[in-house]
Amino acid sequence: MGIPICGACHRPVEERVVTALGKHWHVEHFVCYVCEKPFLGHRHYERKGLAYCEQHYHKLYGNVCYKCGEACGGEVFQALQKSWCIKCFACSLCDKKMDHR
Repeated sequence: MGIPICGACHRPVEERVVTALGKHWHVEHFVCYVCEKPFLGHRHYERKGLAYCEQHYHKLYGNVCYKCGEACGGEVFQALQKSWCIKCFACSLCDKKMDHR
């Protein structure tokens, strides 16, 4: 298999490697498409082959579910400064679905 090649700089990745979007990346080269800040272990969101930080994905494509990471379609439940799909909003201890009304 050999040493992976970075999808950004096209040089070998000999230390920590990030695998995303079907490519390998140096940690510092896997960045948000909009702000170009590295994810550095933070969650990223993919759309049409591009990676976005949560802030820019939300700004461009709408609410992102805190649990499943998908764009929320239809109704959205918002609490604790986060958004959830109605199907994902549940108790964190027992996983019982909560009524959003």
